[in-house]
Amino acid sequence: MKKLLVAAMVVLMASPVFAAIQNVKVSGDITSTYLDRNDFDLGLDVDGVPTGLKKQSVFLTQTRLRVDADLTDHVSTTVGLINERAWNAEGSGDTNVQLYLASITLRELLYSPLTVTVGRQVFNYGNGLILGDGGAVNQGTGSLQNIAQDLTLRTAYDGVKATLDYKPLTIDLIYFKNGQTTNSIQGVYSQNGANSDVYGLNANYQLSDPYNTVLETYLFTRINGNTIVPQGPVVSSVTTPADKGDTLYVPGLRASTNPVKGLNIQGELAWQLGNHPVTVGSSQEAEHRDAMAAQVLASYSLPVLEKYKPTVNASYTYVSGDKNSAENYHDNAVKSAKYYSAWDEFNTIQGAGTIYRSIFPLSNQNIVALGASISPLQDVTAAVTWSGLWAADPYGNQNLLALYQPDGGATAIGPATKHDAYSLGNETDVNLTYNYTEDVTFGVNVGWYVPGTVLSNVNRSTASQAIANLAVKF
Repeated sequence: MKKLLVAAMVVLMASPVFAAIQNVKVSGDITSTYLDRNDFDLGLDVDGVPTGLKKQSVFLTQTRLRVDADLTDHVSTTVGLINERAWNAEGSGDTNVQLYLASITLRELLYSPLTVTVGRQVFNYGNGLILGDGGAVNQGTGSLQNIAQDLTLRTAYDGVKATLDYKPLTIDLIYFKNGQTTNSIQGVYSQNGANSDVYGLNANYQLSDPYNTVLETYLFTRINGNTIVPQGPVVSSVTTPADKGDTLYVPGLRASTNPVKGLNIQGELAWQLGNHPVTVGSSQEAEHRDAMAAQVLASYSLPVLEKYKPTVNASYTYVSGDKNSAENYHDNAVKSAKYYSAWDEFNTIQGAGTIYRSIFPLSNQNIVALGASISPLQDVTAAVTWSGLWAADPYGNQNLLALYQPDGGATAIGPATKHDAYSLGNETDVNLTYNYTEDVTFGVNVGWYVPGTVLSNVNRSTASQAIANLAVKF
């Protein structure tokens, strides 16, 4: 905390030296959380030794400090600092203060409808099915990567966003660096293409109808550069690509409308095209992507007992799979017309906080969620959600199930599966929220995930979690 305050003071004191400041706003939040998790490896073990998260009991504190400064009517800056740590985790880097936001915003650049933001910022569109507030929820980075990576608040990227505001039409053009190695920055020959870049266009149109209808279309692209591996001690010797380049193009459509009072309905449809790199013997090839996602959401505020604010909601999500995903070019050892149809979760943030999204990638799934909420007392909200999961394509030797662990970084473990089963299981989550003041919130979440028949009997333990937190915003 001391480092965080010192850094913020330096920002505040240094700014007037470089630019005249019209207005400065300091804000932030502190969230302290107690986390208890059990059997997130679903009981999987090797020779009696657990391979994943068997039991976890830990306290966390996440602190963010943000400074917004208006320099002129058309120029503003944002700096955000963050610290995430387990209590008393000294000596492991968890006391470090990291840069969360650092951007410059230029309004009416060149002409009035254009606003450009450059630097570290958050990119979030629609319901976050494709591009949400951060990366994959089960593969977070930072100080919580090997503790509870799905709860991280480090959700910003270094990039550029250009917004064209032609009300009721808004168009965003974006670019951000999704990944980059030190070797590629330094120009090392064998790593000079080891980058990951995301480009995107998002158009949002608000209709002037009585239903507050919003139409949205987008195209997001992720390009992963080739990595060249020298085949000998001399750089000029024969080289081969470590992959053929991973390209991903995601066009999509989304709509939201309110046909009757209190009812909101949303639908989204997206596709994935491009190339998926595969290894064929000692050579590298690329399969053509052909994946699809669809989602329908509905929320209804019931017109009864209105002082208790009763609400029901439902959703269905489909993301395609590939029953032969591990069988590269199975029709021919060299070439094949085989397509890779497994959905790549890209940068989704959906399902954050649930057990199933912290352990499963958003791919090869049908997800049905049913929920309800009510406010039995003033400032108190209680909610319950049931989620059922089914595989889109059966798992087996040629379609392996990846099981992530919230304390395991990007490494996944492989549970045993049954070949003729589709049920991945179901989860029940109960949430209780108390707004103590407009700035202070208490929250409790309890969840149970019961594995389905896809998982073999040796790894079908029920996973559970309890999360209690106190959050203050200032």
